[in-house]
Amino acid sequence: MPRAKLCVVIVSYDTPADVRRCLASLAQSRWSDFAVFVCENAGAEAFARLRETLSGGQAVLEPVEPGSGSLDQAAGRLAAVAAYRLRGPAVPVRIGAASDNLGYGGGVNAWLERLLAEPGWEAVLVLNPDTELDQDCLGALMAKAAEGYGMVGPTLVFDKAPNLVISYGLIWSRLTGRVIAAGRNAPAGAEPAPALLARLDAISGACVLVTRAFVEDVGLMAEDYFLYMEDLDWGMRRGRHRIGVAARAIVRHIGGTAIGSAVDPRRRSRLSNYLMARNLVRFSRRRAGAWWAGHLVTELLYAARCLIHGAPAAARDTLIGAIDGARGKSGRPAWLTRPDHG
Repeated sequence: MPRAKLCVVIVSYDTPADVRRCLASLAQSRWSDFAVFVCENAGAEAFARLRETLSGGQAVLEPVEPGSGSLDQAAGRLAAVAAYRLRGPAVPVRIGAASDNLGYGGGVNAWLERLLAEPGWEAVLVLNPDTELDQDCLGALMAKAAEGYGMVGPTLVFDKAPNLVISYGLIWSRLTGRVIAAGRNAPAGAEPAPALLARLDAISGACVLVTRAFVEDVGLMAEDYFLYMEDLDWGMRRGRHRIGVAARAIVRHIGGTAIGSAVDPRRRSRLSNYLMARNLVRFSRRRAGAWWAGHLVTELLYAARCLIHGAPAAARDTLIGAIDGARGKSGRPAWLTRPDHG
């Protein structure tokens, strides 16, 4: 472990039903040369629930004897590791319990830092648990990477409207500091315009494949954001590595099942509104030079817009987040609690 060409890394935050659905879709993949690594960020009880959901009842996993290698051992930031395989294709699956809530980047890195010491794999697919992949997705992503792309994404579509695109990737507006979902609401199935693809700064962290060479050159995901913007940060650090899109790789994405994020700020959780604002400003401080102050103004105007449109709580959380971003705050918010995130 692993001897597969592709490693799939999934970060869960007490979302066992989502992980089960995601794994069930992976079990149908026509590309079978992969191994799965799940990091449960929500503590020991969530780790136990996840294992029960995946291996009990109508199980998608069956237990196997753990190996003697480092990937099967509790160490570092993984307090426990359980060994399984997907029913049917017998793809190896390892579920790790994080020693703390590491955030999204930290949950990815808890496995990725171990994998870097292992031979054999050629790429890693970072995947949200609330996604469902079509049968040809993994093969299409790997084929695109083989064309010389270091960061590759699919056509990400809405779960309830799979005929519409969520994004092909991410574009950072140097003018406003906001993030644009490239191709949003375009009809799925059409090839994106080359001019649009040329503007991509990153691939959404909901489903992003990076090659081993990319990870070795660029490094791990940034962890100081805790959640949001680590995908854009990764793409902006890519250096010589090109971004590609495998348009025929279709991934359905529900979005925000762990923290209640949504396009409408009135439907977002406190954590979602706060972190989005804080990290947009934090990212701008890192990337925009002196112009980051203009991006801060954009976020303050967005908070005012939320208030005008009848979302005072979202306005408050956005305002606090923007100010904290300007003050340089990072990592997990001190007020973060479970289960409703404060």
